Amino acid sequence: MANTLEPGAVIKPIIDHEGVKLLVERLYGISVLELTELNGYDDKNYKIIEDPNVKNPLITSHSENGYVLKIMNSMDSQNVGVVEAQNEIMNFLATRSVTCPKPVRNVFGHLHSVERLGGKQHAVRLLEFVPGELLQAVPKSEALLYQLGEFVANLDNKLQNFNHSGLAGREHMWMLTQVPELEKFKYVIKDAEKLDLAEEVIEEFKYAIVPRLDELEKGVIHGDVNEMNVLVGLKPGGSNSDYRITGIIDFGDIQYSYYVFELAITMTYMMLITGDLKAGGYVLAGYTVNRRLPDDEYRLLKTLISSRLVQSLILGAYTLEQDPNNTYVTSTEKANGWELLKKIRKSKATEHGDPTDWKEIANEYLTRS
Repeated sequence: MANTLEPGAVIKPIIDHEGVKLLVERLYGISVLELTELNGYDDKNYKIIEDPNVKNPLITSHSENGYVLKIMNSMDSQNVGVVEAQNEIMNFLATRSVTCPKPVRNVFGHLHSVERLGGKQHAVRLLEFVPGELLQAVPKSEALLYQLGEFVANLDNKLQNFNHSGLAGREHMWMLTQVPELEKFKYVIKDAEKLDLAEEVIEEFKYAIVPRLDELEKGVIHGDVNEMNVLVGLKPGGSNSDYRITGIIDFGDIQYSYYVFELAITMTYMMLITGDLKAGGYVLAGYTVNRRLPDDEYRLLKTLISSRLVQSLILGAYTLEQDPNNTYVTSTEKANGWELLKKIRKSKATEHGDPTDWKEIANEYLTRS
């Protein structure tokens, strides 16, 4: 059985709204008042508000903000250890002052169950919904990007003490270590110039990153810190545009991997959403205040960031080909991912500095603030 995605495999859960309502009633005793489907790549996620007029003895403390029902894709659902690790990491972080979702026990007293939907087995769980605005929806000031760097370093510092057997040997296509596997999916890029660029990055990953993996610091990482997974709130007493980082959601990509990958992924998405290469430097500034980044790991960032962009662009195009209605998957392309990739690959120092000299940008920011 394949551990990672093979071209052509259908793994997304097949279920309609009526099916979802029946599922949460059977597993959690919840009568659904409101049901909203949330974004998802290969999984299905639903925001649920329960009907307060219907008594539900199954859930002891009701979540006033509602719940999120997560139905995992059929491939990841084969590895129950990963589901257990995701539940445990949320409980672990919650006891260490990190705001994140909390798993809810089902009618059997378990934090997940495996259900047969559309002929396939899918892991199903319910999480308490965490209120807050998504980072995506608010202005990305330098200070907020700096804070995100601090937050991610703090998260990884805490995760140094977390381990789970369910993550041993976990492989999925969104792990940066899987970049060489993109060879199988690159056929979806029809533009010759873009394909050349993608191939150049995949090759560079193979010779510049793969041989050095053993030298990098390892541990459990979140694996997908992006603007849709970070919660923000207004600073008490601040102006109506003074936001701060308040929490993190979506632990679907947790993995035993490399801390520098966490930083590279965070920097990638912040540069992508702002369209500004300097954004990476502000994230780096915050990160390095809370966590040391060795020089030899810093030097890998350009290749790692390029690789994450290529991964997102190829897998986004592939998923869209498989599921033409899923516009969420092309967010990297829509955010001009190819243009950003070209800028990173071709950036050169000018009299205004090099926008990919993130260490210099970080130092300049730290002296200024």
